[in-house]
Amino acid sequence: MIREESKGRFESRFAVPGHVQQGGTPSPMDRVRAVRLAAKCMQHIEDFAGQSKDEIAADDMSAAVIGIKCASVVFGEMERLEREETDWKDRRPKNEFWIGLKSMVDTLSGRPKPTDCCSGCGRSSL
Repeated sequence: MIREESKGRFESRFAVPGHVQQGGTPSPMDRVRAVRLAAKCMQHIEDFAGQSKDEIAADDMSAAVIGIKCASVVFGEMERLEREETDWKDRRPKNEFWIGLKSMVDTLSGRPKPTDCCSGCGRSSL
């Protein structure tokens, strides 16, 4: 439809967002979490009401990330998040709450330990 409406003035392509698109029907918890995050985002935006462009640009929290830590919805400065909490090489957080549980999760899920595998084949040696 977009391609037809463009009448050759611009190009459009179809894309599936892959890792973002998990599929399935949202659970009640997903819906509650979405409402909580949306409400907090609106409050955050409203905090900047009445300020000039320059005042907003000078505030580190004008470019923020929202997330859930423990049971609280929190905002974090983008620059601090990039500088202190992001492992850019591995493209993941530096401190993941579940990392101490990884071996237990691997065991419970039946994932073989690297030492239990044939070299290179990826199958269990049993």
